[in-house]
Amino acid sequence: MTLHRRKALLRAAVPAAALALVLTGCGSDDSDDSDDSADAKPSAQEGKKEAADAEEAEDEAPSGPLTVGQKAPGTHEFDMSSGKAQLEITAEKVDTGKNADLTAAGLQKSDVKGQYPVFVHFTYTVKSGSGLKEPDFNLKARVLGEDDKPGKKLMAIGADPIKGGCPEERDDDFKVGDTKTLCSTFLLDEGTDVEQVAWAGDVRDPLLWNVE
Repeated sequence: MTLHRRKALLRAAVPAAALALVLTGCGSDDSDDSDDSADAKPSAQEGKKEAADAEEAEDEAPSGPLTVGQKAPGTHEFDMSSGKAQLEITAEKVDTGKNADLTAAGLQKSDVKGQYPVFVHFTYTVKSGSGLKEPDFNLKARVLGEDDKPGKKLMAIGADPIKGGCPEERDDDFKVGDTKTLCSTFLLDEGTDVEQVAWAGDVRDPLLWNVE
């Protein structure tokens, strides 16, 4: 992934706010909790296992962007205050609306001038984890337009549901084994097509899907 693309994904997390409209960021969570203690010396058996795991992960890694509708290979980690979850992830579908849909939902014209909504649906299967009450797995979702133009995540406070957008009713509680789809709304500048969506568990090496 290019440095420019990584910066675009990070810019997508920059928050902005205006009246009833809140464009919230999706923090990159790039903290490094690794233990670099010099005393930690793995055994030969542990070293072989780590090498085998790394080889398996490399075999499972996608060679390039997927296409919307495809499931990403392997499982992917999501950090929560209650622990970690291992997920299978699919960028299920991407729908778009019009600027008029935003104002019809009660958003101020000045707040959304020159922008249109993008509705991103991610499907998650929880393979392991605990404390899975309303986990915001879509916190890691991103939208990229042409020339890596980042979309801004939209949270409309006090507005009506956007026509043709994310469902009003959400079933956000998960347990191990559950498969559910979560939807988030982003804004892109009019005249800028959606090119890719991402799940940026690691901004340096995110999962990418081409939008066709």
